[in-house]
Amino acid sequence: MALPRELAAKLGKPIRLLASNSRGEAFAALCAIARLLESHGYTFHTLADHVENANGGGLSEDDKKKIRSEIENARAIGYAEGVKAAEAKQHGTGAFRSTDGALEWTEVALYCQREKHRLPDKHHEFIDKMAARTVYEREPTPNMHRYLHSLFYQLGGKIT
Repeated sequence: MALPRELAAKLGKPIRLLASNSRGEAFAALCAIARLLESHGYTFHTLADHVENANGGGLSEDDKKKIRSEIENARAIGYAEGVKAAEAKQHGTGAFRSTDGALEWTEVALYCQREKHRLPDKHHEFIDKMAARTVYEREPTPNMHRYLHSLFYQLGGKIT
């Protein structure tokens, strides 16, 4: 039988005092332990059982169930976060992707704008105009699409 946590916590100090060099102090500690146990309805036999079963028997079944439940919750949360991270890595973090899994042109334009410093200056104005179009969701012409995607590929972008 496991002792309640609050009782076990109170027993720590008098048990340590049993090792005192003073016989009177050690005897007083023994009496204090007896009083504590008796006040909670336990005996020295219960204390001995608690000490013998300290490798896990010290937890009540309710505590064990609560711990198992917390572990399962943490595992489920971790799994969900892992799935979310894997999907973001595979598909990007954009809110919408085409049915073929390709990035939307808005994401390509914004990526190019973030990385335009790696391209010659002659492309910067076009990239900025394309990024500005994303605000109003004005679809670029087919030629603009091709030019934007060619810059995207020059920057090392990949559409998977």
